[in-house]
Amino acid sequence: MPSYRGWKRILALAALGLTLCVGPICGAIAQERKITLLIWSSTWNGLIKPLAEQFTKETGIAVDIEVQASSMEGLAKVQAMRGKPSADVWFVAQGVAQRAATDPGLLAPMPVAKLSNWNDLIPGATSPTFAAAYYYPFGIVYRPDLVPGGKITSWEELWGPAFENKLALPVPAFHPGRMILVASLLNGGSIDNVDPGLAKLKAIKKNVAFWYSSDPQARKALAQGEVAVMVTSSSTIKTLADQGVKVEMVSPKPAPIIFEGVTILKGGKEDLAAQFVNRIISPEWQKVITEVWNMGPSNRKVAPGGKFASVLPKPGDAVAFDENTINERLGTWTDKFNQVVGQ
Repeated sequence: MPSYRGWKRILALAALGLTLCVGPICGAIAQERKITLLIWSSTWNGLIKPLAEQFTKETGIAVDIEVQASSMEGLAKVQAMRGKPSADVWFVAQGVAQRAATDPGLLAPMPVAKLSNWNDLIPGATSPTFAAAYYYPFGIVYRPDLVPGGKITSWEELWGPAFENKLALPVPAFHPGRMILVASLLNGGSIDNVDPGLAKLKAIKKNVAFWYSSDPQARKALAQGEVAVMVTSSSTIKTLADQGVKVEMVSPKPAPIIFEGVTILKGGKEDLAAQFVNRIISPEWQKVITEVWNMGPSNRKVAPGGKFASVLPKPGDAVAFDENTINERLGTWTDKFNQVVGQ
């Protein structure tokens, strides 16, 4: 047992430790060097997992995951964990990220000065709280062996009798509003008038096997031949190819372009999260994203590669929509969809 003098020395050393452990140095020591990603399971398994392992080797920062089925489910989770988030980096569609940015206390501002790759991002890929990891056209993924002539070239073909009970289409909240907007443009409507689009979607009901709210559900049906077509993103090509399922994709006019990326949640690990964000938008990781995951690179230094380059819309066929307008109106569109189209 220490003597009185020994205890006095121990207490003095402890006091010295407490004195020294203040400010950012103490915070860095005390902070667990681990971040958690709120992410889609398919994106984690198909793309991010090996990159995260590389990130841990390079930085010593461990990476864990929490799974979301969709961006909207992720938003509900982020709102529920307000103030004490269990995740640090949230993967999300740009439109949902913009909605979250209007909800105080959820998202941290992007520390632009600390992101060496920030200025290399393409126009439209950033906001004060969002950095796009990639972009993709919203288009038609199909099984050549299950469609007439083995090929699809236009949206209008999906309304034909050959596709009765063969389509998997997203609900309005998934790929937010894009199915309604595509149908509207095809039928003389617009983002300001979606009633023609709802009428057109009502006319396709007999061809819709189901309206999906998560990618795995629809991909499984496509892989098993329960449907011939899934309207979705180009990453589905990679996922099904890994399962030995041959699919093709076409992005006919009008082809919406959608950004998905990352936000940083307010929770005390913003500096660690920023290091991960900077790697996501780096040329090295962007090259993997486009060549392996079949997505468009958000970093201007990287050219579209792999199979993705072949599924890009033709010049003049791509369309863009105002995300704030979609956010403001999506609830109303969904109500109208349920009334007019139903599921």
